[in-house]
Amino acid sequence: MKLEEILGAYGVPDPKIVGKLPKAGNSLDFVGHADITRILLTIDPTWRWVPIAWDNGRPSIHVENGIATMWGELTILGQARLGVGSVRADKQELDKELIGDFLRNAAMRFGICLSLWTKQEWDDNAHATTKPAPKPVALASNPPVSAENIERFKGACSDAALDWREIANTAGVNLDNLHESDMDLLRAAYSTAKRLWASKPVVKAEIVDSFQINPNEQILDVGDVLAKVVDLFAGAEVIEESRNNHPANGTPQIKEPGAPATAPQLGKLRALCGGAGITSKEDQLSMASDHTKREITSFNDLTKKEASELIGILAP
Repeated sequence: MKLEEILGAYGVPDPKIVGKLPKAGNSLDFVGHADITRILLTIDPTWRWVPIAWDNGRPSIHVENGIATMWGELTILGQARLGVGSVRADKQELDKELIGDFLRNAAMRFGICLSLWTKQEWDDNAHATTKPAPKPVALASNPPVSAENIERFKGACSDAALDWREIANTAGVNLDNLHESDMDLLRAAYSTAKRLWASKPVVKAEIVDSFQINPNEQILDVGDVLAKVVDLFAGAEVIEESRNNHPANGTPQIKEPGAPATAPQLGKLRALCGGAGITSKEDQLSMASDHTKREITSFNDLTKKEASELIGILAP
């Protein structure tokens, strides 16, 4: 089955699987998550879903005003689309309720049981009722998004350090054929990505400056910076500099040897410790204390001379 065939095949569910859900004094039609799962397996046996964010090994759940919300991505036939599950936060089986509601919502983004959300039926569907088909919606009611607004969206992504292509792909929309009906999905995907990106630890400017990392690179995650530092200080130029400071006669050639070690020196030292398998802070400080013959409680206690000597020892 192709993506474009899902709407025609499953847009209106078989009445046998449609139940009634009391809500706010009314009765709403719905299809249970078990039947949604059966439809998903029929369309694509390899379908999968993942939460947008994790919290201590489980999907991240946001609770506000007594409502629990969980965002996720549903992938069918290789296409991922955003969905959301929301239920009362006092539900006894909150996780199960959220997953079920998410699956119904995300499956709807592919056209599955869409009639239950739009309250419309299609005459050419096998399960269509005797109700008259709705009048065609005028094209003007769903106009294409202007090129100017698309550029504004791209600019907002750039300002937030986000990739607009990834946002559009997550929302399941095509910017080359974007209509107003797609904008809610695009806004939701943008807001979620911006919130998740903002939650990452931000690396201070002085760290970036100390290690001469290109500020134009989108390196806001501490892990990215550590990788850059190791990369920067693991090269041949580091070893060469260390050997130049420690020639064969053992006389260091360092300006102000008693001054505190510099940030680049400490970065080199930490990188070389990692390369030598000395990864724990306790082992690193013990090594430094043994070499300097004094108690070192932090690498910041080291002088230029001491740091340079340790670099020379650790350099291969």
